[in-house]
Amino acid sequence: MIVKETRIKTGSGHKALAAHVLRGEKNEAILVREGSEYWLKDWVKEAKREGLTYGLRHIAFNPEQVMTDPELSGFADRLCEELGADKASRTLIIHQKDGKRHGHLVLPEWQHDHVVSSRFSFMRLEKVARLEEIRLGHPLTAGRHDAAIANALRKEGKQSEAELVEALIPGDASLPRAAYTSQARRMTERQAVDLPALKKAITALWQRSGEKLPAFRRLLQEQGLVMREGERQATRPGAHIIETADGTLIGSFTRLTKTRMKDFRALLMQEALPAEEPCRVRPVAARARRVSPHRARSPRALPPEAMIMPLRTRQRHRPTVTSLNQTHHLNPGFAHYLADWKKEVARCEQIIRQNPLSVYGPVPTRDQVFQNVLTETRPLRLRLKRAKETLDLAHQERKAAYASLFGGLTGRQNRADEAFEKAMLVLAEILFHLIETLLYLFGLRAEPPPPLTLPVPTERERSLKNYYKQNRTYMAVLLDKERRLDLLRVLYRKSMTRRQEEQSKAETAYKPTLEAAQNRLRQLKQLPSQHKDLDEATRKAFFRAQHAGQLEQALMILRAQAYKTTDPRKEFFRPETEATIRQKPAPNPQLNRKLSSTPSPF
Repeated sequence: MIVKETRIKTGSGHKALAAHVLRGEKNEAILVREGSEYWLKDWVKEAKREGLTYGLRHIAFNPEQVMTDPELSGFADRLCEELGADKASRTLIIHQKDGKRHGHLVLPEWQHDHVVSSRFSFMRLEKVARLEEIRLGHPLTAGRHDAAIANALRKEGKQSEAELVEALIPGDASLPRAAYTSQARRMTERQAVDLPALKKAITALWQRSGEKLPAFRRLLQEQGLVMREGERQATRPGAHIIETADGTLIGSFTRLTKTRMKDFRALLMQEALPAEEPCRVRPVAARARRVSPHRARSPRALPPEAMIMPLRTRQRHRPTVTSLNQTHHLNPGFAHYLADWKKEVARCEQIIRQNPLSVYGPVPTRDQVFQNVLTETRPLRLRLKRAKETLDLAHQERKAAYASLFGGLTGRQNRADEAFEKAMLVLAEILFHLIETLLYLFGLRAEPPPPLTLPVPTERERSLKNYYKQNRTYMAVLLDKERRLDLLRVLYRKSMTRRQEEQSKAETAYKPTLEAAQNRLRQLKQLPSQHKDLDEATRKAFFRAQHAGQLEQALMILRAQAYKTTDPRKEFFRPETEATIRQKPAPNPQLNRKLSSTPSPF
């Protein structure tokens, strides 16, 4: 039984694997025992969510002898047990091809809380396959890890199974190797080439040739195949590959024929040695036949003990002229050499024939250039003409609006100005684009100008657009909690700074008013007791002012009396720093006439 394991990357997805295991066209029958394509899709999504490199694990097992569906399902159970995978989360598909059945087991890499074990998985899967063959009584298949499998079985206490596996180990310590990889097989299938059939045919041809390279090359040529040196001669010197006549790679010679590289190099050296010339004995009578009959004589009798030495003659090679297009008659290696030689010659001739100035083409005449430019710019010139007509109409409307008597009152002038501004901007944009297009057509500009953006926004529209962008920014800030708190902190600091500045200015401006109010309040509080020290005439004038309701006149009388004395009360009558506001005298009911606002000196 052959078991192969492949890990599917998460980035590759599930579609290619699903198309192969669920819709394989070359299968006679497909039986889906467990799972579906939706499971594969969900497993890949889960692997992406967990950030895994691999999302699926594909295990294909192909028994040598016929196995029933329950037996294949039981073998899949034992594979899951070996890898520690959940049996309920798996997809099992059975294919039937050429009357034989094989299975495909797909497991998710992420198993609930861990990844499926991949430590020495190839050896462990081969161990399960050997145990299954022993259990079913099938012939054992030799593998590359038989020695390691035998040691593992001994550690598990399975001595009899270990001895059966040890018998598969070759005596020359050469490990089995696959003739081709699964990837190579899929590539050849896409190119309509049956790789297993070709591998069997090549093995049969190698046996027919007696393991001789010249005969093997002739047999390959009869089958339409070519054997030549590989491309990686620097890393693998002497390696040869086999491919079809159209260049489809089949595989390496050593891998397909199971030949060691050491033996293959010896065969190459033997093939390179010159072939031994056959020994020919020239009879003596042959020379006598070529001489003249007159000079002919009877051959001389030689003694019986004479020794006849073979005459060595140089082989005459007649050169043949072979066409370079008929290389199938030549050596495959030399034919490949001629193919590469023709490609290189064609490349050099193309470089020689190429002229750097040919990319520009023939030099056009001036009329041709002008005609091409006028053809290319015709749509722009038409748009420019229409824009000019629109501008003229807007200009006439603007003149009429300013000439109208009520143009400013009805808003006609503003509308005319806005229309004139828009027409002017459109005309300027089209004119600029036309000039840039001319520069590009004449080759004075590397790239074509950007497309026209019409209508052109005015200054007012641009300011409104900027205002909208600014408001949108403020809205985004106010709706975001963190950014809103930052904005409020900044505004609070600015408001505190501005408040301190305004408070300082207000205090400076209010200080004189405050001092004047304090001085006047002191005067008013001392006013009722000041008439005691006045003379009779001044006291009568003071009382008349009181009864007339003239406070300012009473204060002036007391101030004048204070300056007349030798010791004026400067503490009471201090000079005011700010002009006092003259108050309107209270109305006197005893007087019928209207009192003057100017205080009387009495």
